[in-house]
Amino acid sequence: MASRRPRELEPTPVVIRESRRDFSRSETDTNRRRRKKEISASSEEDLLRTIVDGDASAQDSDIEYSPLPPEPGNNADIRYRPMVPFSWRNEICRFLDLSPDTLDEEIIQAMGKAAKALKEAEQTKARYKARQGPPRYEVIHSVHYEQSKMEDKQYLDRPWVVESGPNNAHLRGSQPILNFELFLERNKEVVFIVYKDYRCCGRQSNNRSKSHMEPGGQLEASSLLVAEHISLISSDLRSAMEEFSEATLADFPHTNFKEGEEMKYPYLWWFHRRKEIDEALDKAKLSQHSLKVNLVREYVLKRMAEEWETVDELLAKKKISLHYIKYLFVPDQISISTEQGHDVSKLQGVVTQGWLERQPIPNYLASVDVTFWTFDGTFRLSSKPFAINDLPIALRSETEEFNITELPLYPIAYASHEIAEALRNRGRMFWKCRIRNYVELAEDMSEKVQDSIGSRFMVDIATHRKLHRDAKARSQPQIPSGPDDLESRYMAQENPDLGDEFFMCLPPSIFGFNMDKKEWVTLDVHFLQDVVWNTEAFDHLVVPEDTKLLIQAVVTNQLQTTENADLIRGKGNGLFILLHGGPGTGKTLTAESVAEVARKPLYRVTCGDIGTKAEDVEQYLNVVLHLGKTWGCVVLLDEADVFLEQRSLVNLERNALVSVFLRVLEYYDGILILTSNRVGIFDEAFKSRIQLNLRYRNLDHDQRLQIWENFFTRLRRLEKEALRTYSGLSYGANVDEMLSKLDELAKANLNGRQIRNAVSTARQLARYKKEPLSYKHLTVVINEAKKFDEYLLELNDTFTADDLQRHKGER
Repeated sequence: MASRRPRELEPTPVVIRESRRDFSRSETDTNRRRRKKEISASSEEDLLRTIVDGDASAQDSDIEYSPLPPEPGNNADIRYRPMVPFSWRNEICRFLDLSPDTLDEEIIQAMGKAAKALKEAEQTKARYKARQGPPRYEVIHSVHYEQSKMEDKQYLDRPWVVESGPNNAHLRGSQPILNFELFLERNKEVVFIVYKDYRCCGRQSNNRSKSHMEPGGQLEASSLLVAEHISLISSDLRSAMEEFSEATLADFPHTNFKEGEEMKYPYLWWFHRRKEIDEALDKAKLSQHSLKVNLVREYVLKRMAEEWETVDELLAKKKISLHYIKYLFVPDQISISTEQGHDVSKLQGVVTQGWLERQPIPNYLASVDVTFWTFDGTFRLSSKPFAINDLPIALRSETEEFNITELPLYPIAYASHEIAEALRNRGRMFWKCRIRNYVELAEDMSEKVQDSIGSRFMVDIATHRKLHRDAKARSQPQIPSGPDDLESRYMAQENPDLGDEFFMCLPPSIFGFNMDKKEWVTLDVHFLQDVVWNTEAFDHLVVPEDTKLLIQAVVTNQLQTTENADLIRGKGNGLFILLHGGPGTGKTLTAESVAEVARKPLYRVTCGDIGTKAEDVEQYLNVVLHLGKTWGCVVLLDEADVFLEQRSLVNLERNALVSVFLRVLEYYDGILILTSNRVGIFDEAFKSRIQLNLRYRNLDHDQRLQIWENFFTRLRRLEKEALRTYSGLSYGANVDEMLSKLDELAKANLNGRQIRNAVSTARQLARYKKEPLSYKHLTVVINEAKKFDEYLLELNDTFTADDLQRHKGER
């Protein structure tokens, strides 16, 4: 079967038809085709006259064109196209910029002139194309007259200064460009133009020129140069630069050739990516486009060679001058701000968002937009213009060198490795505190002479905002979530991959609750560390082993309890421990040790903190127990005698105080430890609410000996860590000598607190004498303490403090 080929449609000829008064619709196809051939065979002049004049009986508006109908049997199925009215005469007049009423002879003459001009233009174009050389660039000097009525001018040669015009600082050149469009037309080989912009005839320009006078008093034109930029003239070059930059500089801010931006001096993006640009151009094929791009490179490198070499030398020494300060900062670069101080704890990381901009404003050096993170429960990306207004040194000129790190803002690349790591670690610690974290200050451990708890803080922004909601609402409105906020999905991640741009740019400080002073303070995150729990404190506690075992059992069981055993919801789930005995017997140390074993914060409250009015007590206790429950604290109510005293019919205010205290404790389900040395006056109602009562007797000889040994053991450990005095010198401690005198030291009837004070005072005495701590320093302090005790015995008729308390029925 023969293959069928689709029929090719023959082109439909277009003919000029005269009006219906000359050609009847009934005219045969043969006559119309004959008419077409006659028109085609006529001369060019006759054709023009036919178009312009038409037949004597035809009107201009009657000229029409239409496709011929198909011949029979040849594309017979193609329908006639509709006729569209068209006036050739009017179109020719419009093309020649003539009026439709122009005479025919004038139209023909104008057409002849136009044809001649077109022919000459083609010949001129051919000559220019033949003469056009290789691609090149042109330097144009643009002069703006600030306080003159003269129009801005452009010169091909470098202008010079003439002392005329306003302020005697006038620029003039010898090769002006009078017609810029004609200049471009006659210089087709120019693919880009370097514009050098000058300002003259102004007060500021006069001041600038006077500061750059040549020998002999002649002003320099370069002193009036204010800007320079490259404008790409060739569309091919622009396309080539666009393609080249997208392939080589996609991840680096640079001139947007696609949007028609101009390359501005000092071509900072080229400076910072010279190596990548050179490698890319060296690998490029020798095409016409690459030759044009190389022409740009040749100019930039030639123009900037000396300046860039100077900048490289300065940066290699980590120095800079004001004249070259713009080379320091790159968009999307991490920089360090010393706005809050030069100490590492005060440094703030920021990310620059643009190039440095210098402004001709007195006492104003430059500014750059920066972003950084803030935190109010939500991480928010904030921005501001960072102004570099002054320097820490007095500079005699803009070319004087100084250390980059002396700037109030400098790139992270010029910071030490220690500073960079400190910012990263600080950011990681801040991230740990995003929800809640129990931290302590990383301080000099040599100043601690006992296993006591150092300064610890609870960082909890949500609780801080809740407690200060009213005050904050009055001072500033609630900030709604924005598109630059950190996504909430990151908040649940312990180690999110957010990079240095996040962690190094977090705030240097954060709010924290001081567990000792019971107040919110601002903490330097740099000095914070996770709490190091002192589990040895409980082991060194000088109490009977059975007592320690019992304490550890009830605390551990309380931590594991998740169900409430009381019939009434919220009652009976707390652990209340009463520690009673004389001063210095270890009650407070036991409470601190319990918190260490439980790995819980210790919230210590005294009567002075609470007050004595029932309303104030209830409000304060509610806050304390709320924080204790929220943070999982071990609450220590030290010296709680005033709240536990027996109620009576005489003192109604005290009765109200005790009742409030009982009611508040009824619904607390955490660990509460109460200490007292007057247990004999307790109200009967407290007995049923306390699960564990522990009595602390006065220390005997063996217990005192153990306490002395514990202190000396710690001193030995601190000696290995190199004890230092306040002056920075290490005198150490003669630990072996003091250990050999344990029995003598234990004979002194001192309680635990007095022993601690004796060691602390003896250390101060040894430091003052610039001697190692030894037994003789301790004996001096102990003898002075004995004198005071002997005086008290004499004053109380040889009755000790215990004797007096027992006589009153309080202990």
